[in-house]
Order: sequence, then structure tokens, then C-alpha cells
Amino acid sequence: MEEKLPVNHSTKLFGNRVFQAIIISGLFLQIGIWVRNFAVLLFIMEKTNGDPFAVSLISVAEFAPIFIFSFIGGTFADRWRPKRTMVWCDILSAISVFAVLVTLILGSWHVVFFATLISAILSQFSQPSGMKLFKMHLPEEQMQVGMSVYQTVFAIFMVLGPILGTFAFQAFGINLSIA
Repeated sequence: MEEKLPVNHSTKLFGNRVFQAIIISGLFLQIGIWVRNFAVLLFIMEKTNGDPFAVSLISVAEFAPIFIFSFIGGTFADRWRPKRTMVWCDILSAISVFAVLVTLILGSWHVVFFATLISAILSQFSQPSGMKLFKMHLPEEQMQVGMSVYQTVFAIFMVLGPILGTFAFQAFGINLSIA
């Protein structure tokens, strides 16, 4: 009688095109978010000579949407088409970032607060859509590992993100860091 070898679900998972696309998208998204957030934070500190009020305002613009819009974003991720939601949120976020870049080049740096807020809100719609795509395209036995890897990408950037953002700002300045 022939013995069956156990199926390695994680090997199949990493070969799944949807999984690969979501993880790579999440990776680039996290790099962009953290480089932008830390570059903006350091820029605000530089522009205001470390004014605690300005620094706290930029922190509110970056993190308040997580608390305010996470429930709303999750609800709409269940109702909207997740792929389209992710793409449009990323496009709108990129437009807001380039609007900041243009205003920085023209000399008005106060718009950084507003654009950071808009981008952070949009990410609260994009991230739950990635989870929804997992649920739609991954078999049940791969779901837990897939979501763990996805969450691990976010956790890794909690450590690496500030390092990357600080490096980008110090090496390239605010304009290239935002771009």
C-alpha cells in the first residue's frame, strides 16, 4: 500500500499568485508609508525647531485615522470590491503625496499635515481589503499562515520603518523621501 506524504500548505501558499501580489503590494506600501511618515515627522521637527505642538499634530494626523477609520474601513472592505478598493486607495494616496511634494517645492509646507491625514485614512480602507482578498482567494487551510505572513510584514515595519524613514530623510531630504 502506498503511503501519502503530508501536503505542505505553506509551500502552496507562497506559490499562490494572489498571495504573492498582496504580500508584495503590502511590502511596498509599508516602505512608502514609513519612509513618508518619518521623513514628514523629521521635516516638521526641522521646520518648527522641534515645536511639540507641531510634532504632536503630525502624530495625530498619522495615527488618529487608525482609531477612527479602522471600523469604517473594515465595514466597507466587506461591501466594496476589495481589489478595486486597494487600487483606488493606493492611487488616491499617491496623488495626495504628490500634492504635498508640489506644495513643498512651491514653498508651502503646512499642507503636509492635511495630506498625511488623507493618506492615513485611505490606508484604513486598503488594508482590510487585502484581508478580504485573502479570504476570497486562499483555501481555508492556507488562510492562517497567509494572514500571519501579512501581519508579520506590518510588524517588521514597526521596527524597520523608522530606520528606513530616518535614513531616507537624512540621505535624500524631504522631496526625494516623499517622492
